[in-house]
Amino acid sequence: MKPLMPIAAVLACLTLAGCQSKQDRLAKLQDEYSAAHKQYYDDCIAPAYGAAGMDAYFKGSKPKIPTPQEEAALQQKCKQEAQHAGELQQQLQAAAQ
Repeated sequence: MKPLMPIAAVLACLTLAGCQSKQDRLAKLQDEYSAAHKQYYDDCIAPAYGAAGMDAYFKGSKPKIPTPQEEAALQQKCKQEAQHAGELQQQLQAAAQ
């Protein structure tokens, strides 16, 4: 019976250490996802709902209308940011299970 006690203690320590690293990994993924989602929201969602033009409206100037090239570049950037945020969200969900 005595030889099993040290083995059980070692296994318990390893289990606790594994849980802590999982929590650290989840916290890191959550931070990365939060930053990526905020960037996506600021660059793509807020301007689509007129938040970018509000400053110009209240200052009495006309908002800048993007050229087709600028619009295409912004759409590409938004697509990449959305994809990155989506991948991080999937990783976060997989790691949480």
